[in-house]
Amino acid sequence: MNLPAMSRRPLSRHPIPRLAMALPALLMAVLIAGCSLLPEQEPVRLFTLPEPSLSESDEATRDLTLRLDTPSAGAPLDGRRLLVMPSPGEFQAYAGARWSDDAPRLLRDHLIAAFRRDGRLAAVVDDASRARSDATLASHLGVFHSRYREGAPEVVLRLEVQLLDEASREVLASRRFEAVVASDDDGVDAVVAAFGRAADRVAFELVDWTLARMASGSP
Repeated sequence: MNLPAMSRRPLSRHPIPRLAMALPALLMAVLIAGCSLLPEQEPVRLFTLPEPSLSESDEATRDLTLRLDTPSAGAPLDGRRLLVMPSPGEFQAYAGARWSDDAPRLLRDHLIAAFRRDGRLAAVVDDASRARSDATLASHLGVFHSRYREGAPEVVLRLEVQLLDEASREVLASRRFEAVVASDDDGVDAVVAAFGRAADRVAFELVDWTLARMASGSP
């Protein structure tokens, strides 16, 4: 059987450059070498707020449902970075550490857990729930960072809260809640623990204040 003329042409007429043949292997070697020279990325540790330490109330459960909206917040408080203010007006972030969720949602879930553990409300839902509620807690997270006072780290949390009537959207009451809690040291684990204690302190005051206002319907 005769082969087509194109197939019988001598290969020497169309030589493949040696560089082109070696290029894939050369590129692979460079890539492997480059990978070994790149610095290893520091692993990111994910943190959440500790469970609320509030104990169950001895009072009877009221047939009321509270909706707790996710606090509003401006940048950079609306993200996942653990923030520190080493000097007034300057934000920095702890390296290799993140919150497991955006800070406003993290705080919302902590507060909801505190209300549920207290037990004086029949139900507490978040803003994603379609359940009917009697009142809504709307809030703004204005401060949520650590700072240094006389060289010692402390955590500051400030929450502006409004209690709204669910039917009329009328503001029943409003208040600012603030907690300042010292950290045991400047390590990230100790600072996260201080964030938890600050959230606990705000939750303790917020639960009592909200229950009293829902019962009276007035500031």
